[in-house]
Amino acid sequence: MDAPPNYADNHAYRMQASLSAAQQASGQASAELILAELAKVRKEGGSGEFGRFSDERVEAALERVGCGEKHGVSVGNGYYAVYTGVVCVSGRVTKDELSGEVHGVYAEPQPGEGPCVENRGGH
Repeated sequence: MDAPPNYADNHAYRMQASLSAAQQASGQASAELILAELAKVRKEGGSGEFGRFSDERVEAALERVGCGEKHGVSVGNGYYAVYTGVVCVSGRVTKDELSGEVHGVYAEPQPGEGPCVENRGGH
């Protein structure tokens, strides 16, 4: 299937930086720490509407593993994203789901949300 003209140019803002094997390994180690802490939030229960936990609880869990404001933390609606200084770790934490993906920063991230949140708009 052919893409429309200028498709790549018009979607370049969604591009993520490539990761080396060492960066991927570093990110995976960070993801494991983050997921272990977020699993505790799920185990404690108390999810709200749509099985989501409060942003404050998710932020507190991320802070316990050293992820704070300087790490480009973004939390909302069951979603989280953290910049480790090398890679991004992002995923979902809800009553029914716990996920984490290691990836590179976005070429044009969502303004005000740190380098790890895909831009919801365009250019």
